[in-house]
Amino acid sequence: MLKQDKTADTLNVVLAGNPNAGKTTLFNALTHSNKRTGNFHGVTTTVAKKRVGNITYCDLPGSYAFNAYSMEERCAIEEIQTADVVICVIDATTLDCSLNFAKSIIRTNAHTAIYLTKLKLLRRRGGSVDVQKLQRILGVTVFTDIKSLKTGIAAGISNFEKTEDIPLNQAYYGGNRKVLPVEGLFYKKAAIIVYALLLALTFYITFSPNMIGAILKNCLEELLCNRLSGYMQGVIENPALSSFVCEGIIGGVGGVISFIPQLAILYFCLDVLEESGLSSALTFVTDGLFKGTGLSGRAAFSLVCGFGCTAAAISTTRGFSRESSRKKTIAALPYIPCGAKAPVFLTFLSPLFKDPFPVICLLYFGGVALAFCACLLIKGEGEALICEVAPIGVPSVQALLKKLYFQIKSFIIKVSTCVFLFCIISWTLSHFSPSLRICSQEESIAGLLSQGVSFLFYPMGIRDWRIAYAMLTGFVAKENIAATVALLYTNGLSLCVASAIPLCLFLLCCPACISAFAASCREVGFKATLKYNFLQLVSAFAFAYAAHFLLSLL
Repeated sequence: MLKQDKTADTLNVVLAGNPNAGKTTLFNALTHSNKRTGNFHGVTTTVAKKRVGNITYCDLPGSYAFNAYSMEERCAIEEIQTADVVICVIDATTLDCSLNFAKSIIRTNAHTAIYLTKLKLLRRRGGSVDVQKLQRILGVTVFTDIKSLKTGIAAGISNFEKTEDIPLNQAYYGGNRKVLPVEGLFYKKAAIIVYALLLALTFYITFSPNMIGAILKNCLEELLCNRLSGYMQGVIENPALSSFVCEGIIGGVGGVISFIPQLAILYFCLDVLEESGLSSALTFVTDGLFKGTGLSGRAAFSLVCGFGCTAAAISTTRGFSRESSRKKTIAALPYIPCGAKAPVFLTFLSPLFKDPFPVICLLYFGGVALAFCACLLIKGEGEALICEVAPIGVPSVQALLKKLYFQIKSFIIKVSTCVFLFCIISWTLSHFSPSLRICSQEESIAGLLSQGVSFLFYPMGIRDWRIAYAMLTGFVAKENIAATVALLYTNGLSLCVASAIPLCLFLLCCPACISAFAASCREVGFKATLKYNFLQLVSAFAFAYAAHFLLSLL
């Protein structure tokens, strides 16, 4: 053990290793953080840092060697080379393959240790690790639990002389991995069809009116938007204040909150696909399909991530080796409907269809098709696939529930801040005239402002400025659209099929929220992002106009 060289300064401890080894899980445990984890390659794409006492922990993107292949790997290597202490996080089930990178780090950093993950899984497969013998072979300390690792870091970590020069397999027995190769489980086209069917099942469970999600959504909506609102109307005597509370806050925010059961089911099902390793396998079975677009199978992983959050999906493109491939994927991602668009689809379609599932399912798969077409149209160089498949198996229920908890928590925080603020602004703008007197919605500030853009929606058969205003609020956060519609349409929304479906198509194709815009600017620059958003907006109007024209002929 070596004493800390910089006693007065913060000790910089980095967690390095191959992708999907468990670095982020360890980082969360050491720092009590909630960073996203997943059973697939490339979840962590940027360096995350958090200080605990006098120690700064750094969670790095996964790497295989010091000759960096992608942007995320270059970031990781730079951090490793300047670290005070490096903890090599290694998957015990693949120890024989994972130690090559660890040995390179040991040779370059005098303060290196090994942390083994997935030991329980290795034992279940009949394998074992002789930790003491492994330490003597490598000449570094090997940790297997959080408590001893924290103690070791606090005491100071340094390499020591190797005392045994024997083959690694004398310290490690890999056992039977009990994992079928991807080729044995998935047969190219059949695999893609199976995954598509699983997605369709996800959408059915989420959106079908006979499923628990829709039933709970209706119950929550009845409780918040009807009973609570009715109670408050009876309590508050002032008409303006009653309108503000019941329509602006309860109607707007409550209308979005009521979608939580369906969003929870959607996120949970997508998490199951990710944690089971199926999303990782999709990367490989779609590699040939995406070759025709100049991309690799990694694009499929990014697109699937887009079902959750576009901004998060944009960050996954850091694992691409070519800048042109990153730009192409980022330009296509907004066509994938994120979780925030689901409540808006339901807002427009539920009054028209007893079962909106088939239409919403078509919208989701239509978004995937549009994203693929965008990849075909945008020129770029070829992209090679260097990736590994995560083991396919039954995911941990605890891991799924923990991930779901933080996803729903993030949604509630967003609704209680951004959406809540916009509901207040929208109520004020829709109830006050430019001279600041209470007036009808048509004479309000929102009504006057929206009339300047409402003509763009005329070719969709929509002449109501309230729809135009709601869509404008969606450029900040898509949840704002559902909240604004609930706030402005106190007697319920009434659209015909020939207008509702084009409106959903417009929402499907239009640029994503401000968070995705910022993420895109960070990755490909402001000019490129502005160009992509303009083209997406043009395509959104074009598809919506064409859909209304065709539906009007029926």
